[in-house]
Amino acid sequence: MQTVKNPLMRAALAEALGVFVLVFGGAAAVCADAYYGMPGLGDSGLGVLGVALAGGFALMVAVYLSAGISGGHVNPAVTFGLLLAGKCSGRQAVAYWVFQFLGAVAAGIAVWAIFPVFRGTAPYLGTPMYVSEAGMPGALGMVKALGVETVLTFVLAIVVMMTAFHPRRAAKQLFGFCIGATAVVIGLIAAKHTGGAVNPARYFGPAAVSGEVSQLLVYFAGPLLGGAVAGIVFRLLYDEPESGGTSAE
Repeated sequence: MQTVKNPLMRAALAEALGVFVLVFGGAAAVCADAYYGMPGLGDSGLGVLGVALAGGFALMVAVYLSAGISGGHVNPAVTFGLLLAGKCSGRQAVAYWVFQFLGAVAAGIAVWAIFPVFRGTAPYLGTPMYVSEAGMPGALGMVKALGVETVLTFVLAIVVMMTAFHPRRAAKQLFGFCIGATAVVIGLIAAKHTGGAVNPARYFGPAAVSGEVSQLLVYFAGPLLGGAVAGIVFRLLYDEPESGGTSAE
């Protein structure tokens, strides 16, 4: 069997695989929490901590899995930020985005195969959602939810850039752990607010398969804005000439 010769295609496929692992791990954990919390099935789900840990570990594995080939973006918002920072070409960004979303949809289908009961009902195959109805417990509204996703995506994206892409990074081979740990903290903070998607692909995969796309604007605009700000900040802090690549080696 021949290997993929085109470097960009190989990197894009690595992004698809990384996003698949990330979205599957995070979304399946949300579904498992809901499933095992149903009457007669143990009546006790994974809980906020369990879901946050699953999402964080899934991201850590996804980053380590893809970093040596693609740089380990596994997030369209991170790719967007690196594009603005001048560390990713437009051609590379488009290829990454296409395959990131393909990997996310494949993950949504895999979650559907395991938890078909949640395709048409909450938690909609693990789709991140915020409470939009005024007066409901934990209600945020679109503007506040957008703000939460923007700020938290900025935090995640700047950690990714500074630990995996900065030439003077201190984390070296621990960058994946740092990124995963950040995701766990974000999951704990945002679990009852927006679900802490901080990644358009994390939202889109299960949302597209379940058909629940009513909050797509928040989960695309917020992370992309946060990633953009992180990219600008990273560009200001990046203090060495470009090396010609985006691999977190």
